[in-house]
Amino acid sequence: MGSSHRNMAVIVAVVSLLTCLSLLSQQSLAAGKPAGNPQIIDGSNVTLFYQITVPGECGFEVREIGQFVQGRHQLPPALERVVTGMKTGDEKKVELSAEEGFGPYDAKKKKTVPKSDLPAGTKEGDVLEDRAGQEATVTQLSNRSAVMDYNHPLAGKPLTMKITILRVDDPS
Repeated sequence: MGSSHRNMAVIVAVVSLLTCLSLLSQQSLAAGKPAGNPQIIDGSNVTLFYQITVPGECGFEVREIGQFVQGRHQLPPALERVVTGMKTGDEKKVELSAEEGFGPYDAKKKKTVPKSDLPAGTKEGDVLEDRAGQEATVTQLSNRSAVMDYNHPLAGKPLTMKITILRVDDPS
């Protein structure tokens, strides 16, 4: 019987410990401090959902899930600053000027090429890769030539971004 009482005492102690841990976890969640929910810091691998719209341009919207490593300049610097400290589940709406987004539009990044250099069936608005592997948008087509625009399609435009952090992997 003595062994049975010891086993019962161990079971009661384990159940009590689990109950205490559960209560502490609930308290930290209620206080807005989820246990094990790391903040975005340099080196964090981040998965996010983003929606980009251009104010004043009806019908333009990009909705994507993306990944980046904080601090490796894979995002525009203004956006990298905004996400610092965010956690999984955090949402934010960000207004970016043209300079903060994809930079100013540069008219010097247009190039006229012979139409014969383009694939058959190319239309205005198509995004093609040149021989050097750079993407360009076909902005004008004539019988003999095409104008290729090497600017990012969102260059020179202010942007509204809605971001939701889906996952943050702590770099340690």
